[in-house]
Amino acid sequence: MNIESQQYSALGRELVVDVARSFGEVRLKVSGASMIPAVWPGDVITVRRRDFAELQPGQIVLYRQEEKLVAHRIACVRGDRLTTRGDSLCYDDPPIRESDIVGQVVCLLRNGRRVHLKQSFWQRVNSSLLRRSDFCIRMALRLGCRLRRPAGEEMSWAS
Repeated sequence: MNIESQQYSALGRELVVDVARSFGEVRLKVSGASMIPAVWPGDVITVRRRDFAELQPGQIVLYRQEEKLVAHRIACVRGDRLTTRGDSLCYDDPPIRESDIVGQVVCLLRNGRRVHLKQSFWQRVNSSLLRRSDFCIRMALRLGCRLRRPAGEEMSWAS
């Protein structure tokens, strides 16, 4: 990534944070795969500003981590810090300070349809399998892309 791209990325990240703090809500398109099977790349999340005291384990939050924005599920709340983890990851993220939290993910849209954010039993089972195998994650991504592709659209399998 060149310097100009890094600057645009940093500006975009700060714009998202400013919009959430100023207006209370922001929508973003997800690009990562760490929250599969609950959240897929291409899904649109709505993030709403929340007081730290309102956040609880099991909720998904958006926060700043180094040079990026991350949306992961809260695993634990201890004092003024949160511990989060992506559903398909086998390790917790470093503790997050209150000042790094942008807000709580309150809505998830997939192909224009609203999806429940609470993990179902089968999502927890699938998350457990995905945590143990990169191959399973790659296959889930390929299968998920194939199932969500609009009719008549060509798909490339190149990585």
